[in-house]
Amino acid sequence: MERKRFLAVVMTVMMVISMIPSMVFAAAPSGELGGKLKIKGLAAVGVVLSADYAKVTPEEVTDEDFTFSWSRQTGEKELTQVGTEKTYTITQDDLGCRLVLDLTPVDGSGLTGTLTAKTLEVAATEEEAKAVEQEAEDAQQTETADGTENAQLEETADGTEDAQLEETADNAEGSQDSENQDVDRTEDVQQNAGNEQEDESQNTKGQPEETTEGTDDSQMKIYTEDQLQVDENGNVQTDGSEKDGQAAGEDDKDKKTYEATVTVEDSEDQICDFGTVKSDLEDVEAQYVQITNTGNESLNFQEISPEHFMAQDIIEPLSAGESVSVWIQPREGLEPGEYDDMITYRTEEGIEVSFEAKIAVEGEDDSSDDEDLKPSDEPSAEPTETPDDSEAPSAGDNADASLEAQSLEVNTGSLNFSDIEENYTQANETLSVTVINTGDGIITLKIPKSDYFEVMNEDGSEAVSGIQIAKGDSLMFMVQPKTGLTKGDYSDTLIFESEEDSEVAAQVTAEVSVKEAEQEQITAVQADPESFSYDDLKEGYDTPEATTITLTNTGNTTVSLMQPYAEYFDIGELSASVLEPGDSAAFTAVPVTGLKVGNYLDSIQIAQTSSEGQEDVLTTIKASATVSEVKKIYKLSVTPEELNFGKAKEGYSEAPEAQKVTVTNEGNTNVTLNAPSGKNFKIGKLSATELAPGESCTFKIRPKAGLKAGSYTESVVIDNEQQISAEVKVQFTVKAARKAKIADPADNKITGISSDGYTTQSKITFTAVGAGMDNESPGKGEVRYVPYNWKVINTNSWSSAPYTAAFGITKAGTYTLTVTFDRQKYNGSEWENTGEQDTKQVNFSITQAQTVTATPTPQPNGATAKSAVKTGDTTNITPFVIILAIAAGCIVGVVVYKRRKK
Repeated sequence: MERKRFLAVVMTVMMVISMIPSMVFAAAPSGELGGKLKIKGLAAVGVVLSADYAKVTPEEVTDEDFTFSWSRQTGEKELTQVGTEKTYTITQDDLGCRLVLDLTPVDGSGLTGTLTAKTLEVAATEEEAKAVEQEAEDAQQTETADGTENAQLEETADGTEDAQLEETADNAEGSQDSENQDVDRTEDVQQNAGNEQEDESQNTKGQPEETTEGTDDSQMKIYTEDQLQVDENGNVQTDGSEKDGQAAGEDDKDKKTYEATVTVEDSEDQICDFGTVKSDLEDVEAQYVQITNTGNESLNFQEISPEHFMAQDIIEPLSAGESVSVWIQPREGLEPGEYDDMITYRTEEGIEVSFEAKIAVEGEDDSSDDEDLKPSDEPSAEPTETPDDSEAPSAGDNADASLEAQSLEVNTGSLNFSDIEENYTQANETLSVTVINTGDGIITLKIPKSDYFEVMNEDGSEAVSGIQIAKGDSLMFMVQPKTGLTKGDYSDTLIFESEEDSEVAAQVTAEVSVKEAEQEQITAVQADPESFSYDDLKEGYDTPEATTITLTNTGNTTVSLMQPYAEYFDIGELSASVLEPGDSAAFTAVPVTGLKVGNYLDSIQIAQTSSEGQEDVLTTIKASATVSEVKKIYKLSVTPEELNFGKAKEGYSEAPEAQKVTVTNEGNTNVTLNAPSGKNFKIGKLSATELAPGESCTFKIRPKAGLKAGSYTESVVIDNEQQISAEVKVQFTVKAARKAKIADPADNKITGISSDGYTTQSKITFTAVGAGMDNESPGKGEVRYVPYNWKVINTNSWSSAPYTAAFGITKAGTYTLTVTFDRQKYNGSEWENTGEQDTKQVNFSITQAQTVTATPTPQPNGATAKSAVKTGDTTNITPFVIILAIAAGCIVGVVVYKRRKK
């Protein structure tokens, strides 16, 4: 009995073991990856990160199904691999970067596609990382409350990033993980051979404009380089972003936008430049700017008041698409100087548009030395009325179209000031004048400006224009001479006038005399120079250049000078003998001819005769001369010492123009020159052969005609009978004639198109190579060809190198790629199109891509009716089959044994 139980237990265990592989085998996931991969763990230094498969399809995938690649993103797309394990511990090197996880199915797993996720930027601590995540969650919750969708980055399989819209409800999940920043690259669309082509409208959405010539977009479509997605097998995939883009565009139509632009009339730089004007700004014309509402909602502008300019306010709301023109004008009373304001119009909706306004204000006539002629420190009063929107304001405008009768009077017609002594520091007398409004209304008074008199208020402060006088009222003003007036008589008419009407005025004449101040009698004369010398005279010298001495009366009395004299110097006549204070006279002095070897000293006295007949010496000038023996000196010099005739091309028809050389005798003895000669240079005749000391002669040099290519350098020697010489170095280069490079259009070509053909899932890349494009140092008249555009179905143009493009075609057939090349000619400074073109073509074929399906493994018994389902489990089941066979044998043995025993 015990033996039977034992055998039963053994058989049961063996049957259970034999069934384990089948259960495991049936549970393994398979198929295309989808859903969304996330990363567990905070993006902080020291935290361990791992993969989260909660939203990944198919379900029940585990770490065992993938190979791992952890990368550090150091730029927009620069990735550096940092780990290949199932988990990754964030290091200090990752601080400030984002970490990217790429998952690839292991071989034989039955899974296809890839998964990618990305963290937020790595923070230094977990607290900082939590704060960053909280900010992201708050932003997402705000967007959810507004009913908007949050745009999230999706990185395609080839490493490019496209904008994908993801519902904010999904973005709000996962407060502890870096889920909201994950990037999903699993939406590759597998195209099967038997499926229908996509709808025409879906194929064209989100594509850039192209020149279409009879294209049937319902059957085929050309993709640009940045729209192609290529899977790991090199097949072109579509990502469905077109439909998402359409949805986003429809949502944008309902979104409120507040935008505006500003344009300055007749200015490309958006600057209202009023140029340079005088201090009186009344005649400066206004300039206009146009403000346009470029949003889809009305804008309500706030009032504006720039510092140095007047600007028209925009009172009425500006509807979407409407424009308004506003005037800008400098404020009156600006002091001399340069003004540059940035004028900004702001709206209640938070929109700002700005432009620049500039003006330079000059002061009054600079001929006067009076420092008080500067404009007033305080600006004139601004107009009280707002100018009409349609025209600029003017200083002479009046807010009331019907002016009342105006009249002004003064209580006196003249102001006569007592005489003032010259060099006064302040006028010692102030007189008053009263201005009376004898008209029927209020008058705005304009204060007169004078070069000689100051007009002040009754309290002594500076009077400024803009003061208003009521009907029948009067104002008293104080007048005094300005400080700094020089000797002379001064008279000026002070006109008080109405700013409303310049013809309404009253005037008063002010007069003052400035007398000369009594001075101490000072007699003084200054000589310049006070001394001079001739130290390099040689015996037998010629008369040297005379020295000019200037005498200036630096006193305050008139002087009458006597003619000076000297023993060893010839003294010229005085240019003037009577000098008023500040006047000058001059005379010359030069050593007399024939002085022998020795030193000579003279004191030249400058004197006048006093009223008593005495001779008064005013100043003394020291003069000296040194005469030495003569030593014969032979010396020649040439100017210039070097001549460069530049470069010429071999076969030049005309030699460079001759250049002149000057030979000078710098010695003190006559010399006789010999004619110079040259080998490769033609030497002209000397203009003179006998040169006295200081004399010069000239001759010309030019390269000989017909010189071959090469560099020619010579020294042309000018010698003489005294065995002294001088030389001039000459240089000339003949360059070999350059043969113009004319590119052959036959060398234009298209590279990269495979003769083996492509499939409807292929990415087709090619390069256009123009003949002569490698000519980096072109000469005038040389020719090259540059790719202009290419066409398969649509025409696409290049604007600059590289001349490479990529496309895909989703319909099988035979196609022709045509590239057009522009012929260009170099004009000496740049390449220019000649208007001629050359085309090159290449044919290629597109076949329909085959659908990839699972192929069953043949069974040992040769069964062909049905194949067992392939689950992806690669476990070797042979041992389990053997165990199962043994268990079956044991059962049979037990049965036989029991029957025999019975």
